[in-house]
Amino acid sequence: MSGQVQFHAKGLGMEKLLNEARKQGISFSRVKREKSRSLLLRCSPKDYAAFRALAEEKGYEVSEAQPVGFLRLEKRLGKRIGLWAGALIALGLLIWALGYVWDVRVENAGAYLGEVRSFLEEQGVRPGIRRSAVSLSALRDKLAWRLPKVKWVRTEWEGVSLVVRLEEGVPPPDTVSYEGSGDVVAAADGLIHRVTTYAGTPLVKAGDFVKAGQTLIKGEERGKDNAVHPVQARGEVIARQWISVAARVPVTETVSEPTGRETALRVIETPFFAWCREEEPDYLTSDRDRKTVPLGGAWLPVWLARETFSEVALREQDRDLEEVKREGAEAAVFRLNQAVIYDETVDKWINFSMIEGDNITVTATAEVLRDIGRHPQ
Repeated sequence: MSGQVQFHAKGLGMEKLLNEARKQGISFSRVKREKSRSLLLRCSPKDYAAFRALAEEKGYEVSEAQPVGFLRLEKRLGKRIGLWAGALIALGLLIWALGYVWDVRVENAGAYLGEVRSFLEEQGVRPGIRRSAVSLSALRDKLAWRLPKVKWVRTEWEGVSLVVRLEEGVPPPDTVSYEGSGDVVAAADGLIHRVTTYAGTPLVKAGDFVKAGQTLIKGEERGKDNAVHPVQARGEVIARQWISVAARVPVTETVSEPTGRETALRVIETPFFAWCREEEPDYLTSDRDRKTVPLGGAWLPVWLARETFSEVALREQDRDLEEVKREGAEAAVFRLNQAVIYDETVDKWINFSMIEGDNITVTATAEVLRDIGRHPQ
């Protein structure tokens, strides 16, 4: 029990003394006989003072009281109040500091380092910004759109640091192996643009249309003696190819309209728990507005949050068709850029299909020059 003290009482006829104490309204939370003339008693400090006065009046011996339970803990803490206060302040400062971004690092950006830093400045991402104001997924997606030649973008937290990592596009390996022997064949269909032969005999020329698997450079050469000798065919066969990717974009959108019903809640928040006297409204769909006011500042991490729930009704409506086409074109071009990142692009164009259901399909096509020569496996 909290606020209790414990002590010993000695003398003859202890039961008689206890009965007299109870008549005077003195109560005990614990009575334990240790010896025939000694009892271990526990009660409140107020009852202890009254019992000791009674016992000394009757000729009994009563020891000094020792605090137990919460009272004992309170006295121990009181001796180190400065230490505990400092620890609580340090904990509060730590929790406060973890809510902010103190370092922004860009890694593996290479030639894009300046572009990434400018982008982060435009987005307001800099040391000192609140961590809750940064969406890692949104930041990653926007940066990927801005740098289509980058292989991938990763954003993540490392303690109080925001880290942006990039992986630049790596050129593909040589299309032709220079080891072993054999022909060079077409890896895909294409219209031959030029043929550069290093070893072997070319079987196609500019303007020929070839199919996948067709032999482009034969692995043989005719010597001075007019005899045919097998060689490892080597060369570069550049062909025109047409690469297409598609993106489907909805032509309708869901919008919300306020019904006029609102409910406001006040929530007391700490790093360890939150308390609210009212319950959240049972709206099927609602918008939530939240405003937070610190109550204790940096020294005491306690906030008062005001949350307003506004009931809304949802309905479908048509989107602006030009906006839909623009969004679809951006998505299709982005995917196309990823597909032809290593190729020489000759031309690009976009086609819009008829609206099917609630979607429109946007197709982006690129005419590229690509080395299609491969050694068969």
